[in-house]
Amino acid sequence: MNHEHESSRYYYPVEGRTDGAIAGAFGFIAIIAVPALAYAAWHAFASWMSALFS
Repeated sequence: MNHEHESSRYYYPVEGRTDGAIAGAFGFIAIIAVPALAYAAWHAFASWMSALFS
């Protein structure tokens, strides 16, 4: 493949196409996971306390 050819630059170089994709995925997961884990932890804690002191 001729890397200098005009059309090949859209197909060959993967560098730069995924810049920040890993960080973006971790950020997205953190935005979803952190509140979900906090919610689950709070409910686990509350139910444990409820069972302990009932």
